[in-house]
This record gives sequence, C-alpha cells and structure tokens, in this order.
Amino acid sequence: MDSLIPTSDLSHLCKSNLPRLSQSDMFFPPPITVDLPQLPLENMEELAASRLSWFAGYDIEKHEWITFQGLHCDESAYDKDAWRKLVKDQPTKDLIGSILDTIVSSHDSPQPEKVRQGMNILLKGALGTGKKTVAHAICNMLKRPMLGIRANDIPLTCDNVQPWAAKLASLAIEWNAIVIVDCGDYFMNSECAGGEERINLMVQEFESPGCICLWPAVLTDEQQALLRPFSATIRFPDLDLAARRRRWLQLFGRDDLAEAISSGKHASVPSVRDTEALTFLREIEKISWYELDGADIENFMDLARSLSGGRDPTPHDVKEYVKVWGVPLSVRSKVARFFALRDMHPPHLAREH
Repeated sequence: MDSLIPTSDLSHLCKSNLPRLSQSDMFFPPPITVDLPQLPLENMEELAASRLSWFAGYDIEKHEWITFQGLHCDESAYDKDAWRKLVKDQPTKDLIGSILDTIVSSHDSPQPEKVRQGMNILLKGALGTGKKTVAHAICNMLKRPMLGIRANDIPLTCDNVQPWAAKLASLAIEWNAIVIVDCGDYFMNSECAGGEERINLMVQEFESPGCICLWPAVLTDEQQALLRPFSATIRFPDLDLAARRRRWLQLFGRDDLAEAISSGKHASVPSVRDTEALTFLREIEKISWYELDGADIENFMDLARSLSGGRDPTPHDVKEYVKVWGVPLSVRSKVARFFALRDMHPPHLAREH
C-alpha cells in the first residue's frame, strides 16, 4: 500500500541536466518505501492520537490548549497568518468564510443536536492547487487540531468501514479535531471493489453531530455524482499567472508587493517607484510564467533554500534551478513574457512615457 502515499518531489519534471545533484543534497524527501502504521479499529485511539497535529500542546481530555513552562502552545502552534496565505479569489474566500461561520455557530449553538449535524466538505481540484493549504488554514482559523488519515488506513471491506469510520468520528468529536482524508479519491480512480460504497459509508458516519471532515480530492463531476452529497464543495482551479505570481511573492516574504501588479493585466507597474522593488518584481515575473502548480512552486523554493549556502535565495536563483530541471516554457509564453517585462519600465522611464 505504500504506493498510495503521496510524496512531495519534482520527479515528474525533466531533470536530465541535473547529474550533480544527488538525492542527499536535495531538500525533497525520498519516496516512502515502507508501510506506515495503519489505524485499525482495535487500538485506534492510541494510534490516532499520534496523528493529531499540535498534539504536544493540546489536551485531548480537557479539549483545550495547555500552557507548558510559560509557553502558550496555541499561540506558537497554529499559523495566525493562514488566511493571508490563501491565494484564492474573493468568492472562494467568501465561501470558506461562510463555512467557517457555520461551523462556529453550530459548535456554540444551544439548539438541539440537529443544528450541529456533521459536515463533509469536499476540496475539489487538481494536484498542487491549494487544497491542503486551505485545509490547513481552516484548522488554524478554528484553532482545532487536525486528525489526518490516509487512503490506506481505510478498511478494505465495506463491512468493516462503518464501525471503523464511526469510531474515528467519535474520537474526532471527543478531541474537537477536524478529520482530513488524504487521497480518499484513490478508490474512485482504481479498480478496488466497492470504492464508492466505502467513501459513502465514511461520509455518512462523518455526518455525526459535531464531526467535521475535509476531503481534499481529485474528482471529476461524474465521479462526484456517484457519491453521497457533501455538505459543501470548494472548487480549486489550476493556478493562473496571477496566482503563481502571488504565491512566489508570499514565499519570498514580499506580500507588500502582491498588489503592485494587477491580476487582470500585464505587469505594468507605474505605481512602484522603488527601482530595487521593481527589479525584484521583474525577476518574480520571469519565474511566474512557468506553469508550475502550488506544490512545485514550494518544492523549487525549498530547493533554492537548501542550496543557497546559508544566504536567502533570490528569484534569479529559483529561475536557474527551474531551467536546470528542464521545466518547459512555450514559445507563446516566452513572447507574452517578453512584452510583459518590456512594460515594466523603471520609474524614470515610466514618467517619460
């Protein structure tokens, strides 16, 4: 079952020009070749507890964060900037916000239990489009620990899925955790018998009052139609030029420049008067035209950091690694990038035009 475990690397990209970079020199983890402990029905509580994120600072009996030697674990463990990191359009952020409001209001409501019916939220999109980032942001904004399960945790027979999922849901409710099903769509894209039924049984059990489950998945509309309805669906389109540009700026710690380039136009930035900032934006523009997904962007940034010799990497460093790995850039994109860069005049030239 180890083939079900996703790895974060760039193996799908050409690397014929990279003989001098051994695996040990790279930041990306090697493929996992051993089975990780599964979550059997028996002894599930002990094994599931080890899956909880922020477990060291969260008291699963009191359902609250603890203070240890003066350290407020909730303040150090959760990401207060998770919402800011989302590279999503405003309608998507509004949808996520409304879902969060529903979860909070249901959790605090004195009304009957039916108001607190569990929620299964489908995060639907291709690989590298930000599904796990949104799942992370939701957990962080709610300040609730994340209980992650993998496809190979799910029992193989439908008869065993129902009690297994019911036990998992009860633990998540008890610990006030949010369940994240990683690669749950595997059963829809394989020849495993009863895949749809297994997913439907899990969705049904996770509808238990107080249970919240996020499903990052790569599903077609036809596949989703075969499943039990989800409480909500958040769609994740492929990253466009503007989204890639903003993600690069975030990773380089320059969110202040994210609004300097209009998401709907070419990169004409007469509002940027700082020559150094404009030069930086030009370098960001160069790498943003490569059609990388979100995972690839982070991997290349990690690669640049690991090989930078202790200094902060630059967009130029990243561009060199992207080229070394042989990431393609179409002729059309090269031409469009040329004109976009040409429009990014230095401040003194911008005033002259």
